[in-house]
Amino acid sequence: MTRRVQNPGGRLDRRHFLLGAGGAALALPMLREFAPKTARGGGEVTAPKRIVIVHHFHGRMTGGSPAGNVVTDNWSPSQSTGPLPATGDISPLLASLGSVRDRIVTLDGIDDLVRHMTGDADGHRPANLTALTCVPPSSQYTAGGPSFDYAAGVLLRASESQRASIVFPASASDPSRYTTYPFYGTNGTPAYAVSPSPLEALVEVFGPPMPAEPPPTKTLRDRLVGRRKSILDGVATEYTALSKSVSPADRLQLERHADYIRMLETHLGGTLAADCMRPSEASMPGYNLADNPNGALDAQITPWQIENLVMSLACDVTRVAALHFFQTDNHSTFPSAFDGNSPIAPEQLHTMIHESANPDSSSAQIIRQGFGEIGMLYTRLIERLAEVIDLDGNPLLDNTLVIWLSELGYGGHQNFNIPVVLAGLPAAFSEAQGRHVVLPQRHSMGDLFTKALDMVGVPNTTFGFQGRIGDTGVSQGDLAAWAGFGGSTGEAYVTLDRSLHNGPFEI
Repeated sequence: MTRRVQNPGGRLDRRHFLLGAGGAALALPMLREFAPKTARGGGEVTAPKRIVIVHHFHGRMTGGSPAGNVVTDNWSPSQSTGPLPATGDISPLLASLGSVRDRIVTLDGIDDLVRHMTGDADGHRPANLTALTCVPPSSQYTAGGPSFDYAAGVLLRASESQRASIVFPASASDPSRYTTYPFYGTNGTPAYAVSPSPLEALVEVFGPPMPAEPPPTKTLRDRLVGRRKSILDGVATEYTALSKSVSPADRLQLERHADYIRMLETHLGGTLAADCMRPSEASMPGYNLADNPNGALDAQITPWQIENLVMSLACDVTRVAALHFFQTDNHSTFPSAFDGNSPIAPEQLHTMIHESANPDSSSAQIIRQGFGEIGMLYTRLIERLAEVIDLDGNPLLDNTLVIWLSELGYGGHQNFNIPVVLAGLPAAFSEAQGRHVVLPQRHSMGDLFTKALDMVGVPNTTFGFQGRIGDTGVSQGDLAAWAGFGGSTGEAYVTLDRSLHNGPFEI
């Protein structure tokens, strides 16, 4: 029996088209002609919730001194909960976030407690194995479970064919130097990451590049019918008829879509944002990765990787993604932050961070300025998410929780006060954004990710290892050496009986 769908207004409607095509055209691109006309006011269409993790190494990068639950340093905007500064710099390390200050919440009081379960005196390795997994490692070099991005992606994805998470390297450097830690897949396996080259990553995410001009002897219908076993084979006639009824801009999008629909149809859940579009290779600058060993081109190249990430969400290739500022010892020398003449020599950033225990030291001042490049690129991510229109007619940022953090609290291998900036998904915050929050009691990374799941509509799901620090048999002596706060304050806080979860909190 054929179901007849009434459309008295004559306007093209995506739902009507899908029903008329028997629901088979699952991968039809979201054309502007289909954009919801009343979604902004009435909320008629529901868009999926998404998560983006932004990660940089070395925590707050400069030192700090504890004062109760708060540490005076270059990162924290304030020692108490309240609005972010309305004008001027948010803080020395977050100065480049000024244009998005009303869309973020900075957070103090999050610790990586699971790191203390390892009994490993190495500062970076146990932090990388535990910060995003929140479970003890299975060995000294192997994570004990998936990182939060992967676990959340499994819960949020439309089907098993959709990528649970995609890691986008934020520095356009030689792929041989790239490692995905602290990101991990199922059972602690390596995470799925695309190339550090935005051009190569585009192909990995969206399929091979388009020809400059479609073959003149082949029509859209010819190409669709020629793809055997495609779900669109049965609706090629309707698809072709549609292309004749839309605007030239929409017709061009249909033509481009036909060439990479094979890849998309294996991933899509049918919820494409209104502004879903394959990024253009022609717009991306050409460059040689070998010419960018220290991130000298990052300020020019990384925005295109951000574009790949944003469109992977808008086109529902994945619902969880990560932007990974991955280089450690050889991190970007931040040339754009110093007008092209960075005082940070290659291979020296890590050493400088260890020399910056005093927030007012010369090393701390240089790092503070250079860190502004990461803040600038984070700001670009937030602004781009706000520009793209989602399925429900609202900005993509309104349906996306962005969590910016690190694996350390401070570059001296300390695991307390992990720097956290939250953005997007404004409806999930109990108070307005544009605030700094000092938690009244300390919480673990597991508590933070549990809160994140609740914010994206997955309540009552506790993330990470359940129990106490001493459950793995680590000794009190190991804890005292790596307590984080140092001295009697730290030893009183990080104990064998310390629970790894302190319950829910409000932000």
